Amino acid sequence: MSVPSFGVFFYNEYIKCDRSQQHASLKSQDCRGSSKGGNLMKKISWKKLAAVTGTCAMVVGSMPANIVLASDGDVKEITVWHYFEHEAEALEKVAEQYNESQSDVHVTCTYVSREELMNQYTIGAVSGELPDIGMVDSPDMASYISLGVFEDIDDELQEWGELDNFYTGPLSSCRDSEGRLHGLPNNSNCLALLCNMDILNAAGYDEPPTTWDEFYEICKATTNPDDSVYGFSMCAIGNEEGTFQFIPWLYSAGGSVTDLGSAESANALSFLAKLVDEGLMSKEVVNWGQGDALNAFAAGKAAMMESGTWHIGQFDMGDVTLDFNYKYALLPKDKEYASVIGGENFGVCTGTEYKEECVDFLEYMMTAENNADWCEIAGKLPTRSDANELKDFWTEDDRYAVFSEEMNYAVARGPHESWPTISEAIYTAEQSALLGEKTAEDAMAEANNVVAPILEEVPIAEE
Repeated sequence: MSVPSFGVFFYNEYIKCDRSQQHASLKSQDCRGSSKGGNLMKKISWKKLAAVTGTCAMVVGSMPANIVLASDGDVKEITVWHYFEHEAEALEKVAEQYNESQSDVHVTCTYVSREELMNQYTIGAVSGELPDIGMVDSPDMASYISLGVFEDIDDELQEWGELDNFYTGPLSSCRDSEGRLHGLPNNSNCLALLCNMDILNAAGYDEPPTTWDEFYEICKATTNPDDSVYGFSMCAIGNEEGTFQFIPWLYSAGGSVTDLGSAESANALSFLAKLVDEGLMSKEVVNWGQGDALNAFAAGKAAMMESGTWHIGQFDMGDVTLDFNYKYALLPKDKEYASVIGGENFGVCTGTEYKEECVDFLEYMMTAENNADWCEIAGKLPTRSDANELKDFWTEDDRYAVFSEEMNYAVARGPHESWPTISEAIYTAEQSALLGEKTAEDAMAEANNVVAPILEEVPIAEE
């Protein structure tokens, strides 16, 4: 197996097999589908990776007791690893239905904490001890594909004939550098514009903005320095969350990750930097996670914010209270509408005895009907456009309807095996421009100097 140059996602640059470390809590992030712990992603050498093999027995021995990697009986046992918590029951229901639909295969879904699961993948790439099917955060999948964790199942999925029904963004996150699929996207989320309509109405605006020009004018009209109220709130922190929230602006301006040095890419950053420079957005956004941006909005300190699908659940459950009228809208466009996807994928793991059966289960799980049923229960967005049409859940609620439309414009992060490095270059550029340390042009040029050689060696695959 060739060794990817990017390394893999280790904590403190090596695997910690101690159970207390495996179960240590990650810093909470609100980005559902961002790379949690994005700053913890480190490059390591093959020598370090190889050294891990000596600990494999210990780690495998610490796996949950109900994990079955193979079966000696007539029934083929397939194990699915996932880190779903509240959604686990819905996933298990799908597995039970599949088990009842035939008698040759039995699927068992096993919860493994996110941190432990990523560690197990990394070790399993060397030891060969992997589940049959595994879940992974969408921006991370390309890295694990490169490491050899997930099988190429493109031929099987093409034969299935259902791929045209998937949204482009989520499906592309399952591809390798040659554009071949190693899994299917299970659920998705994206970003949209959330507006405090009480503030907008008071400023004379009846509807949210649709263009950057309109957005800028509303920012100016709703900013009130005396009350520390800003026109806009977003997350521009120095980690994956910051990149996640910047990407829609990048693509709306006509820029892209593949050409960060272009005038269009610089214009996207320049526009956001202007909001900070003119006092229409707090400079504190460089320190804000998405939860912090939401807190400012909920407190009435921002007229508009960049919001994720998951916030709707927080509002409905009473976790976050909005004491004002609010409305969702598509993120305003410059040259085109744009958003970015999050969510989780499932892939068939390398070395499984039952590749064909694993693909069959993934295809069963991801039929339009099952995708719709599961995502409705979990409060997620379907990854299939035809699944979206099967339920009133995403159309009768005006809020979800906006996000459903936004999925048509949402792009994946990468996908690329070196996404952590690419992402760091992007959020570093964003921070330096918003803080006034560099011009947008210089900041993006420096980011491009980092990213361009990476993409020259391994391009982002075209659809």
